[in-house]
Amino acid sequence: MSRFRARLGYAVVAGLLAVGAFAAPASAAAGGTVQGDFVTVNDNPIANAYVTAWTADQSWLADTTTDGQGQFRLAGLPAGGVLLQFDDNGRQQWSPGVREPDEATVYQVTEGGTVTVAERQPATGRIAGHLTDAAGNPTPNWTNVSVEGVSQSAHLYANTDENGDWAVDAFPGTYRVSFRWESAVQWAVQSSTEDGARTFTVTAGRTTTADDRTLPTGTISGRITNKDGGPLPDAFLTLHQGATQVGWSNTDQDGNYTFGQVVTGDGYTVSFNVDNGTTQWVAGAADQAGARRFTVAEGATTTVDDQQLAPAGMHGRLVDTTGAARANYSVYLQLITDDGWTSYSATTGEDGTWSVADVVPGNYKVSFTTPDWRRTQWAHGKNTEAEATPITVAPGADATVDETWLPGATLVVTAVDAATGAPVRDFCAFVDSWGDGSGCTTGSTVTLEDLPGGSYHLSATPGDDSYYLPSGSQPVTLTGGATSTATVRLTLGGKVSFVATDRATGKGVAEACAVFRVLGHGGLPDGYGDCSDVVGNGISGKLATGTYELFAVAPAPYGHQWVGRTGGTGDQQAAARITVKPGETVAAPAVLLDKRGTITGVVSGPTGTPLADADVAFSAWGDAGPGWDTNTNAQGRYTISVLGPYRWPLLFGDENYPRDWSGHTANRFEAKGVPVVAGGTTGYDFRFRAKSALLQGAVTAPSTNWRFHTYNAVTGDVMGSFDAYVAGPGGTYQLPITGDQKVKIDWIYFPAGGDEVKGWYDHATSIDTATKVAIPAHGTKKLNLTLG
Repeated sequence: MSRFRARLGYAVVAGLLAVGAFAAPASAAAGGTVQGDFVTVNDNPIANAYVTAWTADQSWLADTTTDGQGQFRLAGLPAGGVLLQFDDNGRQQWSPGVREPDEATVYQVTEGGTVTVAERQPATGRIAGHLTDAAGNPTPNWTNVSVEGVSQSAHLYANTDENGDWAVDAFPGTYRVSFRWESAVQWAVQSSTEDGARTFTVTAGRTTTADDRTLPTGTISGRITNKDGGPLPDAFLTLHQGATQVGWSNTDQDGNYTFGQVVTGDGYTVSFNVDNGTTQWVAGAADQAGARRFTVAEGATTTVDDQQLAPAGMHGRLVDTTGAARANYSVYLQLITDDGWTSYSATTGEDGTWSVADVVPGNYKVSFTTPDWRRTQWAHGKNTEAEATPITVAPGADATVDETWLPGATLVVTAVDAATGAPVRDFCAFVDSWGDGSGCTTGSTVTLEDLPGGSYHLSATPGDDSYYLPSGSQPVTLTGGATSTATVRLTLGGKVSFVATDRATGKGVAEACAVFRVLGHGGLPDGYGDCSDVVGNGISGKLATGTYELFAVAPAPYGHQWVGRTGGTGDQQAAARITVKPGETVAAPAVLLDKRGTITGVVSGPTGTPLADADVAFSAWGDAGPGWDTNTNAQGRYTISVLGPYRWPLLFGDENYPRDWSGHTANRFEAKGVPVVAGGTTGYDFRFRAKSALLQGAVTAPSTNWRFHTYNAVTGDVMGSFDAYVAGPGGTYQLPITGDQKVKIDWIYFPAGGDEVKGWYDHATSIDTATKVAIPAHGTKKLNLTLG
């Protein structure tokens, strides 16, 4: 029993929650209170730990620190669900004693009520080491040691003592260790980069050793002068190696500086600024791409001098084609650099003039934007940033950028029924030009004015009360000073109404949200649609005509479900079929919600070793991200606690193994269903198989930036993907994939300066018509892909 509980004289079973244990004083602030204590696994109080209260959707509420006895108190919290996070010098956990917020308990705070939490820190291990120089001598005191989590997010710190020893207590998991002194940074063991670092595994109750010796060092020193050649005092300098900042220094009154010890190597760059002003890169460059690279040799000093560039200026006048001034236009100057961070702005005056002083010399793109932000034009006379003329301004110079504002284009958009050609009323049209190229009408025609000339895409969105679906994107060409016309053809869709109730009581349930899916077209999207109101009634947005299954995203304490004819199910195949008809609202079967249960288990590799950070999901997901999943902790354990009490297929994935459904199958419809018990816990462990099939070949694409996905041909679930950045020479690829399935393949590439291009193998237009590729149970399927 912790000291906090014993001293206050109430008995609570360790780890359980007591509500209302303290009477709130009459003068207490509005809201509720969360209080308690934070102790080690051995019941020792943890002082000076941060305690943070978050809402159930992880928005910050309040924070505090524990006192010398490990006690904390957070008052004035709004009524509702609260998550608690504890941070003991970088060892972060969520109550009660879990590592991830989605595993944490949501404590219910009431107005004027008090919730008491007895939080215990999980068992820790220790990572410790001895740092010496090349000769075996201890390093100086206070060398900074950073211990970064690999299998989990963790940032722990220590310093070496006079003997070069250091130690950090850490939760079980894998870590990397780095050392920093002066401007030298290295990673254990004997690596100057993080990529070359070794990983160390920490086990509860044990000490892991991470000894190292320092790499050879030299130094970088120099002098920075001002634009007139005199010393530049108080300049702030940064030493970079690649994209990493490794050292910092300031110039003295004579402009001199030194970075102290620096690990030997090449590729170092130096930047500086004064009073957080514009950054200059040595020598005389506006960005790192143009900076000079320096090499540091063992025991040597590399001299890096530079002179501050004289500031430049830019000015001009904006007029229309008649010569009349254009007032109150925004002028934006963007320095053409890799990072794109340096920019300046101005506004045209009544006479159309503008000016900006003290700009960094270099090449700029200059744009002008209307006061209502509807249209932007780039110098000189260009409609897109890609076409903009670079404007060069030299040190100490003042560049003139006069511009003539070109007449805008007009587009008249008419909406009609795609089947009958009859006019369609109430819609908004949108042109994807820079700025706000949009307009709405209650009629069947809308006029969009002052658009930039050029080739764009047009789309239309009918009003909320309409049954018409949003249009696809269609090309449109606009000419400045002229009027163009376009017709968008809209397809009539339908809607679905639903009622969500508690199965046991029949009471309506609010915030039950609907997701409509087509059987064989894949898993759930990363998000959901319309939700039920306070009495449980809901209605979908517009849907294309066809047959759907309804997935209900349930609020706590209910569990998610596929909606069946007479209740929930975890199997999409068993869900009720809902036929959406054009121009109608059809009713879905009743959404009868049951209380949720929990599935937990351990995910391991083929040899039985638990896998940290493996993905466990109840729906396949693609590029949008895993919206319906969790990850295993350092011990390989996962917990899913949002599902209704039905049998559910689970999808397992890891960076070293292909996706595989429960029961070891690539077909979700054939997966082993894991039963969920309302209010209870079901165990299900999963071990990846040692062998998988291999999809292998080469990709030929018009771009170096591409990706492809494999979909199970029966379920439409994404079962694997491959990105160009890990491809071999000539676009070669190897994709491990669960065998004994047929897949369909889509692809996407991103041409330089153009829109993304998508397609399906082999020249198909959709997943329905895509060619099936048979993957063997074991072995290799060779397939070359041509994108485009």
